[in-house]
Amino acid sequence: MLIDKKLILEAKQKIGKQAAILIAEDLQLKNFDKDNLKASCPFHPNDDNPSFIFNDKPDGLYYHCFGQCDKKYDLIDHFIFFYHMTYINAIKKLFEIAKIEYSFGEQGAKTKTDREYKYPYPEGELGNEVIEYAKLRKISEETLRQFDIGQDQHGNMVFNYYDTNDVLCMVKYRPAKKVEKGELKYWLQKQKGDSRDVFMPLLFGMNKVDITKPLCITEGEGDTLSVAESGFRNVVSVPNGASKYEWITENWDFLEQFEKIILFFDNDKPGVATRKEVCSRLGHWRTLFVNLPETIEKDGKEIKVKDANDVLFYFGPEKVLDFINSAQEMPIPDIIDLSKADDFDIESAPGLKTNIDGLDQIIYKFVLGSTVVLTGAKGSGKSSLLNQIFVCNAIEQGMDVFLFSGELSTSVLKSWVELTMAGQENVTMKNKFVHVIKPEAKKAMKDWYEGKIWIYDSRDNDVDKVLEKAIAVTRRFGVKVWVIDNLMTLDIHSTNDGDKYECQKKFIVKLSNLAIQYGVLAVLIAHPRKTSELRRLVADDVSGSNDIGNRPEYIIGVHRYSNKEKAGEKNKKGGWVVGKEPIKYDVDIDVFKNRPVGFIGNVPLYFSYADYRFYRTPKELWRRYGWSKDTSPLRTDDPNSHEEIPEGFE
Repeated sequence: MLIDKKLILEAKQKIGKQAAILIAEDLQLKNFDKDNLKASCPFHPNDDNPSFIFNDKPDGLYYHCFGQCDKKYDLIDHFIFFYHMTYINAIKKLFEIAKIEYSFGEQGAKTKTDREYKYPYPEGELGNEVIEYAKLRKISEETLRQFDIGQDQHGNMVFNYYDTNDVLCMVKYRPAKKVEKGELKYWLQKQKGDSRDVFMPLLFGMNKVDITKPLCITEGEGDTLSVAESGFRNVVSVPNGASKYEWITENWDFLEQFEKIILFFDNDKPGVATRKEVCSRLGHWRTLFVNLPETIEKDGKEIKVKDANDVLFYFGPEKVLDFINSAQEMPIPDIIDLSKADDFDIESAPGLKTNIDGLDQIIYKFVLGSTVVLTGAKGSGKSSLLNQIFVCNAIEQGMDVFLFSGELSTSVLKSWVELTMAGQENVTMKNKFVHVIKPEAKKAMKDWYEGKIWIYDSRDNDVDKVLEKAIAVTRRFGVKVWVIDNLMTLDIHSTNDGDKYECQKKFIVKLSNLAIQYGVLAVLIAHPRKTSELRRLVADDVSGSNDIGNRPEYIIGVHRYSNKEKAGEKNKKGGWVVGKEPIKYDVDIDVFKNRPVGFIGNVPLYFSYADYRFYRTPKELWRRYGWSKDTSPLRTDDPNSHEEIPEGFE
C-alpha cells in the first residue's frame, strides 16, 4: 500500500506544533519548555543543557537533538516506536489527528494470486530464550518487540516478514544461540500440508519504516536489529543474504519512494559485490554505502568486524551510527584511484559463454560491461546467431535479456526464439515454411523463460527511449544482456547524411558507457557497408561511424557460404582450384576483435534450419536448455543435409 508523501506532509503541517506537545507528554520529557518547545533529550543521558529542540518550520516539524546523539524524531516516529504501530497505522493516526479523510482499504489485503502459495501461520510470542540471546548480542527487548520478533516452541528466534499492507507473508527462523560450523543457521516455515518453503522476497521490517526518511538496508535480520538498536530505526533487511536480487524486483515500487538509501552490507567479497550491484540498480544518485573496514582499533588492539552486529557488539551504538552518518557516495564519475580499481581476472569475471566450443576457444567468454557488434550480409544468419547465444544461452546461464528488434514483430520474434530454445527433437517441419513445436515443450519453455526476456514492444524507435527502457528493466529486474537488432532501425536523431555518422558516434559511445555503468553485455547488430563484390567481410566493413568499430570490445562477423562456395570450383584438369575446394560447413563466424583476451580467428559451423541453431558437433546440435526435463542420452548423429541452405535465412 503506497501513500502519497505530499498528503503526509499536509497532515504534519495541519498538526503543526501540537505534535511537539503530544510527544512531550508521552515521553514525559525532562526540563520541557512549552513556550520554546525544547527539553532534555530522552535518547542520551546527562542532557542537562536541554538540546532536544522542536523544528516548527513547515518542512520540519520534528524534534532534533543538537547534543550528543543528533537524533531527529517526529510524530510518525513516535507512533511507530513508542506505540509499536506499523507504518500504515501510524499514518492512520496522523490523518485522524489532522482530520484528513483517506481510505486504507488495502490494509490487510492479501495480494499473492499464485494458487500454490499458502500464506504462513503466526508463530509464538517473544520468549525468554530469545530475549536472553539477543542481550548477549547487545540487542534490547524493546528493539525485538519493535520488529515483532517471536519465539517458537523449540526456543528458536522467529522473524516475521510483513508486506506494506501489514500481511504476514513469510516466517524465518534461526537458533537462539551461537551457530556452530555445520549447523543450519536459517530456515523458512514450510507450507501446511507439504514440505515447500513459504518464501516471498520481501524486506524484513518494511511495514515499520517511514517513506519520508532515509532508508538503511542491511544484509541480514540481525544487522537490522543492530542498526535499530543504535537509534537508526528506518531500517530493513534483504531476505536471503548477498548475491540474490529478486527482492529489488518484488519491492520496486516501495523502494522508489525513498529519496535516500544507505546500504550497510557485510565487508566480505559477496557483500561488496552486492552493494555495487544494488547501488547501480537503485540509483547512484540516491544510494550510499557504508564502507566497513576489516578491522577497527580499540584499546591498542585491532578487532575484526564483518557486519553491523559486530560493530554494535564490540564498539556500541554510537559507532554504528558513525558508520551510517559517514556513508559514502559512489566515486566521482570518470575518476578513480588506480590502486583501488577492481582487479580483472578473465576466469572469474562474470560473462557469457557461447556454448559453441570452437568459438569459446577464441573468445573464452563475453565479459559483462562490454559491447559486442555483430555484423554480416543480409541473410547470413545474424539474428539467428544472436537468439542462440545472447538470448537462449544467456537465460540458460542466469542472465535475463532486454531485446529490441526493429524489423520483427513481437510474435515473430517470439517464434524464432522459441524455435532455437526448443531444439530439433521437439520440432516437426510440415513443409519448408512451417515449423511446429510440440505443445508440451512449448508450455515448459514459457514457464522456464517467463520474467526473463523483456521485449521492447513499441513502434517508437527513438534511441533515447529504447535505452531508457533498457536501463529501466536492468534496474528493476536485473537484466544483464541488452540486444539491439539493429542499428539502422533506430531513430538516432540525424536530420541528414551529413550528421548521421556524428549521431551514430554519440549512440555507440553512450551504449558502451551504459554497458560499463550497469555491468551489462550490450549487443548491437550493424549491417556492413555496401561493397561492389560479394566477398568475406573484414572489420572495417561495418557500416556507419568509425566509432562503431573502435568502441566495442568485440566485433563478430557472420559469413554464410553460398551454394557456389559449398560446391567448390574445379580446374581444367578436374581437380579443385586452390582456395576454392568444396566446403562442408554452412557459415563461418569471424572474430575480428576480442579486446579482453586478444585472440582473433574464425570458426566454421553447421546450421540447422529445423531449429535455427548453429553447431559444430552433434552434442551442440542436440543440447537441451534448462526447461527440458529429458534425461535420456543425447543423439550422436547429424540428420541435417548441408548441401545447401534455404535462401535468406536470418
